[in-house]
Amino acid sequence: MFKFNRPSGATPGAATEAERAIVQLVENTQATIHFKPDGTILHANKNFLDTMGYSLEEVVGKHHSMFVYPTFVNKPDYAEFWRRLQSGESFSDRFPRVAKSGEVVWIQATYAPIRDDAGQVNRVVKIATVVSNSQKAIRDIRAALVELKAGNLTHRIEVSPEPGMAEIGEGFNEAVSQLEALVARITDAAGQVHGASRSTISASEELSLRTENQAATLEETAAAVDNLTENAREAADRADAVNNTAEATRRTAESSGTVVREAIEAMDKIEASSGRISKIISVIEDLAFQTNLLALNAAVEAARAGESGRGFAVVANEVRNLAQRSAESAQEIKQLIAESSNQVGDGVGLVRRAGTELSDIFAGVGEISENIREVAMGLAEQSSTLAEINTALSQLDRVTQDNAAMVQETAEAANSLAQVADAVAEDIAVFTISAQIVPHRTGLASAA
Repeated sequence: MFKFNRPSGATPGAATEAERAIVQLVENTQATIHFKPDGTILHANKNFLDTMGYSLEEVVGKHHSMFVYPTFVNKPDYAEFWRRLQSGESFSDRFPRVAKSGEVVWIQATYAPIRDDAGQVNRVVKIATVVSNSQKAIRDIRAALVELKAGNLTHRIEVSPEPGMAEIGEGFNEAVSQLEALVARITDAAGQVHGASRSTISASEELSLRTENQAATLEETAAAVDNLTENAREAADRADAVNNTAEATRRTAESSGTVVREAIEAMDKIEASSGRISKIISVIEDLAFQTNLLALNAAVEAARAGESGRGFAVVANEVRNLAQRSAESAQEIKQLIAESSNQVGDGVGLVRRAGTELSDIFAGVGEISENIREVAMGLAEQSSTLAEINTALSQLDRVTQDNAAMVQETAEAANSLAQVADAVAEDIAVFTISAQIVPHRTGLASAA
């Protein structure tokens, strides 16, 4: 309830002057209107009348309901409003009021009951300030917030000329502009992430396929190298066996050379013995010849002796026959020894030739043995190298398998990233942004 309290100790004249000053201030700056307790209009100042578009004659005697929505007048709340004013309760709030032109005017008003000296409410005074601009700004802000809630980032508030509300409108517009730019950048980034993820997935899938093919090729190569290693090992073993055989052959050939040399020496000894035998046979022939001569002389002397020399002649004749047979036998032996010497000579020549050829064979066998030894060593080194290659291929195969697993993990990560980008895109798809700031890069729609 409105009631002016005079300052303590103030004179009646001074208080009245203060009251007049306050009333003048209110009348000059506020819209005021006076009602009976039932709502009948008693008076309205110029500010109120100008605001509502009425003259004083058009409002005096009329009811307050002429400024209220007809739909609200018929509600129990309106009757309750005046009942509470009549009981002495005051109200301060924003109220919509209908001007003469039909335009809605928003006011910030205080309804205050005025009591008489008996304490009864005999008047209701409303002091109001027009807040249509601020109310419009509030409505604009509310509508803008609704648009923002719906994701429309293109909506802007018309900046109110009302002090305080202008800063709110400008701040809202600036915040929405920044949010719009941010959403545009997020959309752009999400599109790039989506596109990069899809490219990564495609590249990962292709790399995975290539890696799998490489792994299969490496596995086949490893198997082939392993087989080749086994073959090389077997070849090295066979070459080593051949080398051992060649070495044994070489030693045998060297032993055969010794035998050949010993045979040549034996032949030489036989030839020497044949020569000595020939000399002995020659001596025997000489003895047979001399014996034959002696026997002939003995026969001649026996013939001269006559009958007394007959027995001696017989003996001489037998000796001569024996000498003749010895000479013939010696001649045959000499002939046989000559033939034997010739054959021994041929045999010695053949043995010497065989020795020469065996020497060449020994040299060839030695060279073959040396070559086989080198081949065996080469095969052993090749087998060792192939074993190292096989080990390296096995390690490379394991690395390839690990790479394949990593490629798969990368593809899964890229797919997850693409899903996150899609989720972000879906989240920001509720926002509407201006065509002027739509990202130039390919968005998610084309990237998908």
